[in-house]
Amino acid sequence: MRLAIGNTFWEYTERTKVSGMWLLRRNRTHGLSRYIWSSVLIGLLLLSIHLTLLLWLKFYSYPILNTISNDLSITDVAFPGVTICSPKAVNTERVERYVKTLKIPPEYDLADVAAGFEFLNAFTDQSFVPPSHESYRATDAVLRLNNVSIWEAAMAVSPGCADFVKRCFWGYEEFPCNQTHEYLSFIPTTAFLGPCCSFNYNPRNSSYVPFSANIFGMDGGLTFIGAEGSERNLSTGLIVLVHHPMDYVTETAASVTITARSESFVEVSPTVQSSSTEVLELSESKRDCLISDDLQLRNYRQAACLLACQTEAIGKRCGCHPYLLPVVSEKFKECNLNDTFCYSDNYDNFKSVRCDQCLPNCYDVTYSTLSYKTDLNLHQFSVSNFYTPKLLNNDSFVLRVYLAKQVVPVIRKVTVMSWIGLLSDLGGIFNLCLGLSMISVVEFFYYCTFRLYKNYAQQRALQRKQAWK
Repeated sequence: MRLAIGNTFWEYTERTKVSGMWLLRRNRTHGLSRYIWSSVLIGLLLLSIHLTLLLWLKFYSYPILNTISNDLSITDVAFPGVTICSPKAVNTERVERYVKTLKIPPEYDLADVAAGFEFLNAFTDQSFVPPSHESYRATDAVLRLNNVSIWEAAMAVSPGCADFVKRCFWGYEEFPCNQTHEYLSFIPTTAFLGPCCSFNYNPRNSSYVPFSANIFGMDGGLTFIGAEGSERNLSTGLIVLVHHPMDYVTETAASVTITARSESFVEVSPTVQSSSTEVLELSESKRDCLISDDLQLRNYRQAACLLACQTEAIGKRCGCHPYLLPVVSEKFKECNLNDTFCYSDNYDNFKSVRCDQCLPNCYDVTYSTLSYKTDLNLHQFSVSNFYTPKLLNNDSFVLRVYLAKQVVPVIRKVTVMSWIGLLSDLGGIFNLCLGLSMISVVEFFYYCTFRLYKNYAQQRALQRKQAWK
């Protein structure tokens, strides 16, 4: 075997086309020069292996990079959902009227029942401090007696769409604000602030597909005239939230505060995140995103996954789900007023729960906003018919939500290199260091296997012949 290996090596040096190997031929170099040249070749081989490992590590550990382009039209992007909420989830005037419609047994005081609705704020106020009284017990009992859910009660005692929005326009065309149109209408919804009113957002319809706008600029998009929704106190203002039209409205949504006697402009700039086909072929952990097919869902949304994870944590801790969150499991009952203490005491824990399984969407749209405000008093002498005397009263406001540009920036995930690119780079490294090519690799394995076997068989035959003699 030793002789066969030696003969194969000398044969390889005589016939190979690998750069530098010819200097190791049997009669080409000797002594110190052979040692130096062998050291150079081994050093270059080790360098090429080191560079190969670095290239593989880059390919394996950091396979994705982001590119930015501006070639997507606004017609290919959903118009954002617009949700209007009052910071006061419980309206005192509405509570006083609502309790009069309930059947209240004689053992319960009307004032105590009305005061118990104050505990609804525990679900929407992060700094909620429970009042000293325990009127929530009476309110809970009366609601159960009347077969009224907390959700129904909250919607009854909170400002609604009829309070917030009075006249609505899409572009220059006016439409009824509370009509049953699939898209051009405002509907009652809930958000992290409690009962709200939303446009282009319908969480109760699982097949709802948000629409896209074909116009941009201040004269396009959504415009509506509204009021603050409080019957006596006009200083609370309203909060307008701009969000993805398929996501429940959380604290992460862009928000604008509007007040009476003002005209607010909300300029929306969508940004699209997408992934190339090569990225989607990677494993979920490598591309760090999910598509609906990965989970066999009709429509996967990271926000919905996080919300379901947090709701599950609330259910396990308190045994119920808050009325304002979407129902993700039938195994938990709706939280009543008795559960407000558990929810408020553990609020920070619920928001910090780890949901590692909820990876980002491989395709998503985010909405950033730029807002500014003017005083409606400035339009007292406007020549526009839009600013009528009826509009310019003490309770009105105007809100305009529109897309800023005709094109949308796209952040596209692409692979750092494909397998073909990886092989090309590997070939470049070995060609740089040793002048190797694919045929050189095939040739090397040819000599390590077939030619070594032939030389070994030849040496065995020669030894048998000598032994026979």
